[in-house]
Amino acid sequence: MSFDWSDFLRLAESLARAERASSLEEAALRSAVSRAYYAAFCASRNHARDRGGITLTGQARDHGIVKDYFKYSRVRDHKKIGTRLDRLRDNRNCADYDDDLQGDLRSLAQLSLAEAHNILGLLDKNRPT
Repeated sequence: MSFDWSDFLRLAESLARAERASSLEEAALRSAVSRAYYAAFCASRNHARDRGGITLTGQARDHGIVKDYFKYSRVRDHKKIGTRLDRLRDNRNCADYDDDLQGDLRSLAQLSLAEAHNILGLLDKNRPT
């Protein structure tokens, strides 16, 4: 049975509800940003592979391959997906790698959740019936 990548988005939503001032609040919010990205990326990757016929490498460069597939598409909704994936990956990189984050982490998590929902909605809208 294939994993439902939208489960990562549900997990991200749960993490984003971390109690304020909890000792794990920052870790939970950073993880929410990361899981939101992977929910959107993996669903987009599978769409591009299965419907777009792109060849993946199984390496880190697949993130750019998938983003570019959508960003440089002639399909308007695909362009939106590519742009949003780019933003989400930037957010994820900050959450996963930066010792000190600029701005409000809770807002970043909420923005990332919204972007991921938007991407999944656009993918669903463009799914053949």
